[in-house]
Parts: sequence; C-alpha cells; structure tokens
Amino acid sequence: MKNVTIQQLVDDLEPVQRLHPNRAISAIVIITAVFMLFVVMVLGPREDIMSGRPDPMFLMRSGILLLLGLANAGAVIGMASPAVGRHNNSWQIAVAAASLFPLAAIILAMSAGFTNTLAAAYTGMECLRMSAVGGLAIAIPIILFLRRGAPTSPERAGWLTGIASGGLGAFAYNFHCPFNDLIYTGTWYTIAVGICAVTGRAIVPRLIRW
Repeated sequence: MKNVTIQQLVDDLEPVQRLHPNRAISAIVIITAVFMLFVVMVLGPREDIMSGRPDPMFLMRSGILLLLGLANAGAVIGMASPAVGRHNNSWQIAVAAASLFPLAAIILAMSAGFTNTLAAAYTGMECLRMSAVGGLAIAIPIILFLRRGAPTSPERAGWLTGIASGGLGAFAYNFHCPFNDLIYTGTWYTIAVGICAVTGRAIVPRLIRW
C-alpha cells in the first residue's frame, strides 16, 4: 500500500466555492417572473386583472400557489447544506394550506358535481401543460444548486423540487387562467402540482446523488 504523507493530502485539496442560497432563490424568482410574462404575452392576461378588479378566487389562488412554491423552494435549497439542528418545516405548512383547495373541491363536487370542471377540460389540460413547462424551467436552478451541495435525502429533495417548481409554474399560468370556480381550481391545479411532484421524485434523485 502506497504511503501518503499529510503534505501530499494537503497538496491534493481544492477550494470549494461557497454555496449562495440567495442566488438560487433569486434565479427561481426571476424565471418565475419571466415565465409569467411569457404566459400573459402569449395567452393573454385575465380580464379582471386588466380592469384592476381581481377576483377574490384569483387572489387566494395566487397567494397559496406562491406560498407553496417559495416555501418548498426554500426548504429544498436548505437541504443542499445540511446541518445538525436545522429544520425547515415551512413546506409542510404550505402543503397543508394548499390541500384546502382539493378538499373543498371534493366537498362541493359531492353536491354540485364536476360538470363545470369537465366542461372546461380543454383549459384544464392547458393548465397542466403550461404548469409543467414553467415547472421544468424553474426546476433547473434548484437541481443545479442541489448538485453543488450535499442533500442527505435525495428522495425528499425530489418531492420538494417537484412541488416547488409545479406550484410556481401554476402560479405563473394562473395570471391567464379565466376560471374562478373552486372545483376547477381544486381539481386541475392540484393535478398540475401533483404531476410535477411525482416527476420530481422520479427524476431529481438520479441527478443529484453523490
């Protein structure tokens, strides 16, 4: 076995660039804003936004999706630099808050049915497509940041990456979506974020393993 001196080990050391979580968050915010502008310019903005009287459902949906996306993004970025005693449970609170939409949709659908939601299936599929496209773009800086770090739970990182990117992608599309129906929101937006979450869980761990 070859003898290795301490000096040789020192000579092999290479400086590691410090992680800057704020840069990753900034990149996520910028990509989300750019995608939102793209959606508005290509598909058109909501009429209530143009009139300066946004619907209450739009405001609530925007707030929940933004909270869901940013809370999960912050949590997954924090996973790149694990430390003893550091816990970020904000993503759990955000997911719990967001779950009120599908739960309310189920309760209403039991009495009113999914007729209106099924009638808007074409727009719902557009919601899925655009949220996925936006989510893919938003996931890129998250994955790149995780690859530079040392996440101890790639599976959880995959879930959080998918939820974060899907939530922010849906948030951006939300500025075009003309529907204010609670059942529609609880159905299609939940499916959109859910698909992104499952995709993140399936793909992200393979990209960030040490």
